[in-house]
Amino acid sequence: MVGTEFSRARAGMDSDLAEALVRSRRFFTRAEVSEDLRTLHNKGGRQADDFYRDLWSHDKVVRSTHGVNCTGSCSWKVYVKDGIITWEAQQTDYPSVGPDRPEYEPRGCPRGAAFSWYTYSPTRVRYPYVRGVLLEMYREAKQRRGDPVAAWAEVVTNPEKARRYKAARGKGGLVRASWGEAVEMVAAAHVHTIKEYGPDRLAGFSPIPAMSMVSHAAGARFYSLLGGAMLSFYDWYADLPVASPQVFGDQTDVPESGDWWDAGYLIMWGSNLPVTRPRTRTGWPRPATGARRWWRSPRTTRTT
Repeated sequence: MVGTEFSRARAGMDSDLAEALVRSRRFFTRAEVSEDLRTLHNKGGRQADDFYRDLWSHDKVVRSTHGVNCTGSCSWKVYVKDGIITWEAQQTDYPSVGPDRPEYEPRGCPRGAAFSWYTYSPTRVRYPYVRGVLLEMYREAKQRRGDPVAAWAEVVTNPEKARRYKAARGKGGLVRASWGEAVEMVAAAHVHTIKEYGPDRLAGFSPIPAMSMVSHAAGARFYSLLGGAMLSFYDWYADLPVASPQVFGDQTDVPESGDWWDAGYLIMWGSNLPVTRPRTRTGWPRPATGARRWWRSPRTTRTT
């Protein structure tokens, strides 16, 4: 073999085209390419490390927590640079709970460690969004009638208009609205329902207490004063663990995982505690109690 054929065989190329593509990198890379096209020799400083190292740089460390749909409220060290969260780490200064049980720290789950990504995510919802077809019909009716309640009544009582916005559900089409307009539509819907059907036909949610006790209390009080039905916050996103309320009559308002240490009988159903509960080490009753543990899970985990 001679010429191009010999070079191609030595480099392991399949064709002249493949060889040309591999060799083309000399036009885009300031580095030395070996004769067999298998290695790249690049000489220089550590400037490429700057971007990575900047990820961990910070001006100050502040104490904070993550109060969105979490009852843990674990303490976190938040590293800040130029007013922007750069990264987070678990606090390690919890007071001791005594020599007879495991300590609380470190507290904080993987979701909390990644919370700054939620904060600055481009997919984070920061404004009200309304189904586009519904918003257009409401705006048009309000412009003609001048009254928000009358405009809402026109949309929901007209069979064709009601069919149009209900048929659009589940198909996207959400558009950004102002806070004032969104609150106005909600208020108009409440007033219309009370006038047409009575306050006992109102049914609504309030933010879960784990997100904000103040927000939950405000929503619950609002519906109580109106005379409406306050639905379970679990109905909002349909993740209620049904065993607990069916057996005990409560809605998971139960002792925290620190009390598992004193349990006499522990049932774990489908949960992988090392993943879902930061305080897993207290999930095992102390040996002195002679407690029994029972698992039910369709898969093998560290718990089972």
